[in-house]
Amino acid sequence: MSILITGAEGFVGRNLAEMFVEKKYPVLFPKRNELDLLDDLAVGKYFASQKIDTIIHCATTERIGTIYPPNTCEWNLRMFFNLRKRMTPDMRMINLGSGSEYSRKFWHRKMPEEFFDVNVPEDPHSYAKYVISKYIQDVPDENLVCLRIFGIFGKYEDYRYKFISNSIVKNIFGMPIVINQNVNYDYLYITDFFRIVETMLKKWPKNRILNVTPNNSIDLVTVVDLINKIGRHKSEIQILHEGIGVEYSGDNRKLLGDIGSFSFTAPDESIAHLYQYFLGIRDSLDEEAVKRDAYLEYAKNLRTTYFGEKGEKPHH
Repeated sequence: MSILITGAEGFVGRNLAEMFVEKKYPVLFPKRNELDLLDDLAVGKYFASQKIDTIIHCATTERIGTIYPPNTCEWNLRMFFNLRKRMTPDMRMINLGSGSEYSRKFWHRKMPEEFFDVNVPEDPHSYAKYVISKYIQDVPDENLVCLRIFGIFGKYEDYRYKFISNSIVKNIFGMPIVINQNVNYDYLYITDFFRIVETMLKKWPKNRILNVTPNNSIDLVTVVDLINKIGRHKSEIQILHEGIGVEYSGDNRKLLGDIGSFSFTAPDESIAHLYQYFLGIRDSLDEEAVKRDAYLEYAKNLRTTYFGEKGEKPHH
């Protein structure tokens, strides 16, 4: 079984490549300068020179800070379809989708896969993910699977813009943690995601589209409480808006139906692991960037853009 992992310089792809290598799987994880997924001919030459059984497509257009570049939708679609074009009938692909495909304006608690295509997402990144999911859903090919990830966290993610890592780093530096508004998320630990993917490689899922979420959601204040229990400091928690914001969670019954019983890592254990990772690289962390708190500004802008100043969902 030869596995091609795209996007291995990014957060999810890098973790998967590292974990598959540790378990002695034959893995290919070319860097951007070794394989340009936007170049159809380059993809063709690469596939002709390698034996590939399964593609795990993690690559996506990289954000600049909190903003995706203007060509995000086109580039994401080109990367997927360039890979798809080169697949032989015996190849399989796991494509990484997103809960954002359900359209942020209409998120609600434990969204099932059937909620897909009820609404169309507006931003270019989510729209590209939506189009790819639509293709996988409609084309008659059981070798294509889309895994919709909601919140996922772990080492190598950009701590400047990801809540759990951002909060851990603030705690390490003895800073307060400011939450725009408390909200429930489905946060999946990266090691659990690897275990799920590994299980699917051994037993291919029956369902083509799957929400990949834990059994239980967790709210942001609880995350920070866990960090305060684990950490060296007790960070002050500030909440700018009262109440609970729009939940971001997915129904995982189809996932569990395909992979069987699965023991998700407890939040206190996974956060403790991640805390130790950041503690170990403390000297390389950008304290000034964390102080500027671009993540908080990003959260404020999202709330206003999609739900207005009062954070209210649209009527539908």
